[in-house]
Amino acid sequence: MLLGLALGAAGYAILHPGGLEGRIPPIPLGPFEPLGTFVAAAAAGFGLVIFIAALMPKGPGGPSGGGGGKRKVSKSGQPIVIDFTSDHTAQAAADHGAPHAAHAPEPVVAAHAPPPAPAPAAPVHHPQAHAAPDPHQHAPAPPQAVGAFAEARQALRDETRAEHWSQAAVLVRRLSSLAATDRERMQAAQDAGDFARSQGKTDDAAEAYDEALAYARKLGDKAALADALINVGDMAYDEHRLDQAVQAYDEVVDLRRAMVSAAPADLEAKRGLSLALERLADVREDRGHRMRALDLYRESMVITTKLASADPARFADDLAITKRRLGELEAKVAL
Repeated sequence: MLLGLALGAAGYAILHPGGLEGRIPPIPLGPFEPLGTFVAAAAAGFGLVIFIAALMPKGPGGPSGGGGGKRKVSKSGQPIVIDFTSDHTAQAAADHGAPHAAHAPEPVVAAHAPPPAPAPAAPVHHPQAHAAPDPHQHAPAPPQAVGAFAEARQALRDETRAEHWSQAAVLVRRLSSLAATDRERMQAAQDAGDFARSQGKTDDAAEAYDEALAYARKLGDKAALADALINVGDMAYDEHRLDQAVQAYDEVVDLRRAMVSAAPADLEAKRGLSLALERLADVREDRGHRMRALDLYRESMVITTKLASADPARFADDLAITKRRLGELEAKVAL
């Protein structure tokens, strides 16, 4: 903006030497004096173009600070807030939005009530919080280790919600040493990534999310793998690594399709597919592939229309946002 204003002022000074009560000194052009009008008009015009460009919305969010509105607002219409939930479910990861983050999609992570802390004498094994027991393993993990991990995650959620960042940082480091299974190691890495992203440490967040993805692949759990890939894709998008973001989101879409095919009556699985399609569409659009992005949004529109018809209270907002984004993209393609 300042450069644009400076060029405009230079053009004015060439056309009107001594103008603005002497605040702008005359600018001598030497041998180009006969072309003064042309030079002034070119400087002023170029300055105007730069000034207008500075006011235009930026591309995807990243280190430069560009917001890219569609990426920084979830289907709930709220800004991204990194939170630590009991599990990285498909819906929560898809609503991150980063990161991203940390995840997201366009992605507030809904704050779920954490599972109750297990009693020392009889620890509770939440089916999503811990890995399934190995049938060939005769000695289960010590109950106190499992309970300590769950309690540490509970404490981490409490400290981050209270914005006690130094205490939360200690707990993040402690989680990895307490994790006793690959699922817990994956969760510890995801939490570390969420925390690093919330603190603006994108390199640490990307490294943690890559670690979580490695554990998710070992688990062979489609939902866990899709969530981990969403995090990796969001970080790549935020850092303008669009090829890596496309690769991650493409794999998420394939996983979500398989999950919907396996459970065609699962509305949340269908919503997860819709969000993955739109994430992929957004990055495709940013790469200039508008027709591909349009096809993906149209597919998502079919899904969200059926979801809103089945349960308007839960999915009407999704439909409105998908319809708006589809309309915007169709208008761009028609230009």
